[in-house]
Amino acid sequence: MSLLTGLRRLSRALPIDQRLLHRLRRLAGAGFAFSAYVRHGLNRKPQAPRPGPVCVVGFHGSVLGIGEAARAFSAALRAAGAEVVDWDISARFGHDVRLGGGYPTEPPADAASMVIYLNPRELVQLVGMAGAAPFRDRFCVGAWAWELEEVPKGWTAALRYVDEAWACSRFVADAVSRIASPDLTVRVQPHPLPPSTAKPDRVAFGLAEDAVVVLTAFDIKSGFVRKNPIGAVRAFRKAAVPGAVMICKVSGAAGAPELFAQLQDEIGTAGDVRLMEDWLTGAEMAALVAGADIVLSLHRSEGFGLLPAQAMLAGKAVVATGWSGNLDYMDGDDSVLVDYKLIPVEDPQGLYDQGRWADPDIDQAATKLAVLMTDAATRRALGAKAAVRVAERLDPVRLGKQARGWLGDEPEAADKGV
Repeated sequence: MSLLTGLRRLSRALPIDQRLLHRLRRLAGAGFAFSAYVRHGLNRKPQAPRPGPVCVVGFHGSVLGIGEAARAFSAALRAAGAEVVDWDISARFGHDVRLGGGYPTEPPADAASMVIYLNPRELVQLVGMAGAAPFRDRFCVGAWAWELEEVPKGWTAALRYVDEAWACSRFVADAVSRIASPDLTVRVQPHPLPPSTAKPDRVAFGLAEDAVVVLTAFDIKSGFVRKNPIGAVRAFRKAAVPGAVMICKVSGAAGAPELFAQLQDEIGTAGDVRLMEDWLTGAEMAALVAGADIVLSLHRSEGFGLLPAQAMLAGKAVVATGWSGNLDYMDGDDSVLVDYKLIPVEDPQGLYDQGRWADPDIDQAATKLAVLMTDAATRRALGAKAAVRVAERLDPVRLGKQARGWLGDEPEAADKGV
């Protein structure tokens, strides 16, 4: 078991200060950077794109946002006709493997290309643990996401082990380009989203059929302050629409009990805001989204913003902060964007320690939210427009073919049987 894996498991069992935990992880990361140098060398021999099977590396078996991104990318490649093999590294990193699917846990023997859905520090860790063999003589791509304008300095080590970097949004691509060498290609490869088949089931979630339901959802491990659930609760209550209810879906509450207690205190016992901590499968979460009328994301910053995109594809009206990665698929005509001012980052969890992010206008969010909550026709029209546009922008087949082209796999020729 690696040191980082041990720290992750220890943090689940004991109340460890999050800032201290992240400092320890960074120190461990320095050790992995040295191990990667010893086992792989400082630099790798550059590889060119070429036809052949694609290995998608990621947390395929884990219920994590980045794991969902890896699974969606694999599915998009397959939909575009590519030969794909997955490498699930969940157990290596100490993550619970909750999903079936028979994902291989060892690197494949044959693959022309490798697309790695890990953040750069974890990529260096994987190189340090696995050595050079899985990556040698393969065209390697780092598929990255980040939530601020500047990426951490520790990311530079990972640039040695990839031939290209693919970012999930223009916002992330710009951040990566600031530290990348001029000869490293940085592309924008959004998260593919297949059409949702989920049906609303309000009975299953104890929701009244005639209530206007606003949903906000986040994982504390992704950053409590960044996700800004307290801002969402305040905007909902300022909207003050009788009969409306907010669902605040929280994952990972045990990882930051003091911050979770702040949210509990903010929500109180009035009953208009319902806190949901239940672990949900992907299908259950999709059903929860399908049962909502509005999805609210008053984030301070997003690399992409998977939940708002999924909600738009499901035909829901989305209200979101008008800054960062979500602007790749939101333009204010298919969604409701909230004004903001940029402020210095202050993060009690220590996930982000420099830079700036957005402080959304809560009063304006409340006003715009109230309009949607009181006007069913407007929110249905907005949701219908959102579904059409996101289906086009994040179409899995189109994005899978785009990726195959970048990987040198010639999808057009493959589709024609050439």
